[in-house]
Amino acid sequence: MLEPLTPAPRTACVITVGDELLRGEIADTNGTEASRRLTAHGIATRSRHTVADDRQDISDAVGHGLGQAWLVLVIGGLGPTSDDVTRYAVGHALGLDMEDREEAWDAVCRRLADLRIDVHPDNRRQAQFPSGSVLLPNAHGTAWGATVTVGGRHVVLLPGPPKECLPMLDVALAGVGARPTATADPRWRTMGLPEPEVAARVDAVLKATPGARATAGYCWRYPYVDVTLHGGAERPDTAAALPGLVEEALAGHVVGRDGRSAGERLADRVTAARGDSAAGGPVGLTIEDSLSCGRFQQWYEGLAPRADGGPAGGISVTATGTWHTGSPTDHRGSVAMRCRVAVGETVHTYRLDEPNLGPEVLDGAAEFIAWSVLRALDAEPASGA
Repeated sequence: MLEPLTPAPRTACVITVGDELLRGEIADTNGTEASRRLTAHGIATRSRHTVADDRQDISDAVGHGLGQAWLVLVIGGLGPTSDDVTRYAVGHALGLDMEDREEAWDAVCRRLADLRIDVHPDNRRQAQFPSGSVLLPNAHGTAWGATVTVGGRHVVLLPGPPKECLPMLDVALAGVGARPTATADPRWRTMGLPEPEVAARVDAVLKATPGARATAGYCWRYPYVDVTLHGGAERPDTAAALPGLVEEALAGHVVGRDGRSAGERLADRVTAARGDSAAGGPVGLTIEDSLSCGRFQQWYEGLAPRADGGPAGGISVTATGTWHTGSPTDHRGSVAMRCRVAVGETVHTYRLDEPNLGPEVLDGAAEFIAWSVLRALDAEPASGA
């Protein structure tokens, strides 16, 4: 029997089950979406594992997860075939006997009858669960799930098909007392600083702030470096002040706070203005783009074709680049990016030096142009001018 966790931390381990996942035949979209939903409920995912359709492998993974997390989520392996062994593996890991649950069996039979499918004897295993399970009905299939609570920890079993497991996950989280959090962890999407410099600036803020208990996570998604703060501080006022201190440390390099790219943010401005000429300011552009070899212009014209009357708003964008050592096709050295945005009679010039990493540098250049347009629309001061 498991010893209770005191206090029970809001952490999770996500286990996805399936030989097809390990062979690379299908992508593990369930694990990714499950982690997102756990985060939205204030539950931090400590680890994710993918294991084969093997009783011992699944049992070992569940045991490992219970050693580090308050909730272990097991997705897949609840079907009617001989390789669907998740339920038995979980029972073994928890030291629980299996029991037949007639409510699940009745639901299996009704669904198959509605679909004019004969009930096979092997479907009976879909009504077997570790003893004491709280069942999770499946509105879209025959594989019911379950939540098993032992020693203050929870193991949630869900079927593999996304349209089945994800709605059931929301029900399971509510069942263990998890609720969507009112506020998400503070985050920033930055451009123009290498990842070590971003980390050094944020780490310095955390180190210099008395009582700060927050930790920072960094993720490089070219051309961006994303920052997320986890945790807070001993005092509420210090916790409330931390995001502002980080914002100040990253000043001039913050693209947004919601995880979206500059292109996505500009697309919202364009589509909003198309529906309402007063929404979000003018966004019609005249573009000269030698920097991204026309990628930004192609993206923009595909998003918002210009009307016969010409572009609205009188915004002119001129993007150029100086390639040091290499070129757009010779990926060496660096590129000095320059974007001049004229909004009416006001001109903004933005600059950015980027390493010429590879073909993706042109996509990065297009994002830089989009970011420059956004800053000009919002009248942010030019950087490096």
